[in-house]
Amino acid sequence: MALGRRGRLVRGLAFAGVAAAGYGFGISGDRATAQPQPAQPQPPALLPTGAQPQPKAVPQPEPDRRVTAYIYGNVPVTREELGDFLIARGGHEKLELLVNKRIIEVEAARRQITVTQIEVHAALEDEMRGMGITRADFAKHILPKYGKTLYEWIEDVVKPRLMLTKMCQDRVKITEEDLKKAFENRFGELRTAQVICWNKDDNGPLLRIAQKQWDESRKGDAEFDAVARTQADPTLAAVCGLVKPVGRYSVTASDQVEKLLFSLKVGEISHLFDTPSGLMCMKLVKVTPPNATVQFDDKMKAALVKELSEARLNLEIPKFFKELKEVAKPVLYLKGPPTAAEFREGVDNIIINQAGGAPKVPGAPKP
Repeated sequence: MALGRRGRLVRGLAFAGVAAAGYGFGISGDRATAQPQPAQPQPPALLPTGAQPQPKAVPQPEPDRRVTAYIYGNVPVTREELGDFLIARGGHEKLELLVNKRIIEVEAARRQITVTQIEVHAALEDEMRGMGITRADFAKHILPKYGKTLYEWIEDVVKPRLMLTKMCQDRVKITEEDLKKAFENRFGELRTAQVICWNKDDNGPLLRIAQKQWDESRKGDAEFDAVARTQADPTLAAVCGLVKPVGRYSVTASDQVEKLLFSLKVGEISHLFDTPSGLMCMKLVKVTPPNATVQFDDKMKAALVKELSEARLNLEIPKFFKELKEVAKPVLYLKGPPTAAEFREGVDNIIINQAGGAPKVPGAPKP
């Protein structure tokens, strides 16, 4: 972007130079004599007796889009200087965010997709309504966790997400079968279990430890709870392995876990089975029958369509954006802040210069 601005500036100066040359050398002698003569300077007007001459106002420079400030009346502080100043103080961390934002905007423009202020306001209000908080609470409690102002949240989160949502909508299809499964998952039979996990990074041979503790947990409820409270995962250990109720067609539980869970009787412990994170066993502790008071009607279907669409969009958007980045092939040249060694070397240079010594040349051999 800076190269583009600099290129436009160079072309502008070149055009001005050509125009000036044409004016200075392209006028014939007879046309030159026809030019109006400069006006003769007029003597200053006499001041009334006792009046003091007023100082002339310092001419202010014309505003320039590349200038962010002036000092001493006409010394500019440019946007490029401000950019370099901010980048050196951590602005490089924003580069990837800017690149990602530009990738989304370019693709949205290609598809003629825009986002209005009304849509942005509605999305922000919907987000806060979903959290059950006011705008003041959002600004006070949520934004500081992400280190953003409300303006930054809108520009960096809300707008890109709205664009991505519009671009991904045609990738999400909800069928009647999907609605039936979602209804069954939400209002059908639910099963609550306790789980014990043996992580792959646990000390010792994984299978031998898991087998020994699994044998111990099968002796009774107290023994199962004791093993569950001492498992490696602190979150599961804190709740004695108890997890949220699971329905059929769950999006969180694998088909293997769901099938096994619905095959157990209350109080029964499963065999050990393998998962991506390690070994696991389950104990069924409760069965909740289907909710017969809820009807699978048009109103329910509309609510499920909205819920499923949002859930699938949340899964689809990262995949879609990954595809956009693979096409864009971004190359980031800005590096992070100086290393500790580079920083110390820079400080040494400053101290030596102030003391009158010779500055060190980075990378040069030490004397």
